[in-house]
Amino acid sequence: MEIATHYDEFSPPTSPILLVQGHPKRDVVITYPLNTTATSSSFLEPKYAILRTITFEGFGHEPPEELDAVLDFLQGLSAGFVRDPYFGLGLNWYLHYLIDAIEEIEGVTDLRILGGRGVGLPTINRGSYTLSRKMFDDARKAINRAHDKALNIAAQEKRVFAHNTLLTAVDPITFPLKHRPYRKDAILEAIGGSLTRSANLSIADRDAVVFATKSVARTLGQSKPVQLLELNREIELVTLETLLEKMGERLKKKLPEADWQNFFMDNPFVLRLAFGLPIIMMGDQVSVGGSKFDGSGEKISDFAVKAVMSGNLSLVEIKTPDTPLLESKAYRGSLYAPSRELTGAVNQVLDQRYQLQKSIAVLKDSSNAWDVESYAVQGLIIAGRAPEGKPQLKSFELFRNSLKSVMVVTFDELVRKLEHLLEVLGQPANVDAEEPASDAVTEEELEDNAPEDLEEDYEA
Repeated sequence: MEIATHYDEFSPPTSPILLVQGHPKRDVVITYPLNTTATSSSFLEPKYAILRTITFEGFGHEPPEELDAVLDFLQGLSAGFVRDPYFGLGLNWYLHYLIDAIEEIEGVTDLRILGGRGVGLPTINRGSYTLSRKMFDDARKAINRAHDKALNIAAQEKRVFAHNTLLTAVDPITFPLKHRPYRKDAILEAIGGSLTRSANLSIADRDAVVFATKSVARTLGQSKPVQLLELNREIELVTLETLLEKMGERLKKKLPEADWQNFFMDNPFVLRLAFGLPIIMMGDQVSVGGSKFDGSGEKISDFAVKAVMSGNLSLVEIKTPDTPLLESKAYRGSLYAPSRELTGAVNQVLDQRYQLQKSIAVLKDSSNAWDVESYAVQGLIIAGRAPEGKPQLKSFELFRNSLKSVMVVTFDELVRKLEHLLEVLGQPANVDAEEPASDAVTEEELEDNAPEDLEEDYEA
C-alpha cells in the first residue's frame, strides 16, 4: 500500500483486508483472492471477474493461532494455488483457464475443493462449484502437460527455423534443410473429433490432409482395410454430391455447348456413367477424318473415348440442355416427330463414324495410337431435357430406341443416374444379411436402373 501511494492517488483502506477466513469446527478455510500488484489500477480489488472465493473443506488442518502459523498453513495448500498472501492467493496464473471455465456458469462465485477423491462430483450448489482435490490435481496436471508440450513444440520449431535460416542459407550441402520431426498422435491431437464435414478448412490444411492420406493409403490398406474402405466410400459420396450440385447450378443457366464440353472434360466420370462401361477419354475436339485435299471439310467430334478392355472407339456429341428433342406440334394424333436439331445431331455422329472407319488406319499411324480400334463405333449424344407429357415421352423413346448405333441421353437422365448412384453408395453396408432389407436396392433394381459394370468402373 505504501508503494501504491507513489504511483496513484491511492488511499489505504481504514478497515482490515480479509484474505483468509477459517471455520475450525467445520474444517473449512475460505480464501478471498485479491489483486496485490501495487501499480495496477485494480489494486486490492477481487482478482477474478466473477469468482470471489476459493474454499477448502475437509483437509484436516489444525487451526492456527498466530500469524506465522497462518503462513505455514497457507504453505501447506495443494500445488497450483498461490500460497503467499502478498501475491493475493488464488490459483497460479497458468491455471486461469479453470477460472475462465467456471465463470461461464451463471451465479457461481465460489470454487470449493473437497479433501479426498469425492463421490458424485463435480456439482453446483448455492453458488459453489465443488470438485474433489484429486479432480483438481488431475486438471492441473493435464494443463501442465499441455503447457510443457507446447513449449517443446515451440522449441523444435525455433531450432529448425534457426538452422534453415542461418546455416542452410549459406551452405545447404553441409547443412541440409531440416523439417520438424513427426510426433506420434500429432494429427489426433490437432483435430481430435472436431473435424466435421462442415469444417471450413484453409487451402493449406486441405492440401495437407489430402497429401497425408495419399502418403499412408497403402499402409492403411494393410492395417486398417475397413477404415480405408469407409474413407473411400465417403470420398465417393462427397464427390457425387459436389458433382450433382455443380450440374444443378449449371442447369439453371443458359450455357453454350463449349461450356458443357469443358464440364464433361473436367468430369469424365459423367461420360463413363452415360456409357455404362469403363472408358478412357482420348480428348476433346478430336479429328476423325474427312479432310479434303485442300484441308477443308475436316470432321471433328466433341469427344472420343475408348473402351478400357477392347480399345473400341466411341464418339460423343455434346449439345445443351435447351436443345429441343421433339417438334413443338404433333406430327399426327399424339405422335411427335424428332426435332431438326436432334436428327441433325444423329446424322452428324453417323457421318463422323463413317469418316473415322475410313480413316482409322491413317489416324492410328499418324497419332501413334495403336491401342484403339473401330470394331463397332458407338455414338453418344447428350442433349435436351426429358420430355414432359406422356405422348412426348412416348415419341422420344420410340425414336431413340430405334437408333442402331447412336445413344441419346438427356441431361435429366444423367442427373438421375448420379442421384441413383448416390443413393446406392449411401446405403449402409450389410454384408452379413442373407436378404436385402425392404428399402434396400436389390440386384434387379441395379440392373434396371444403373449402367452395367458400374462397380468395375468405380474400382478403376
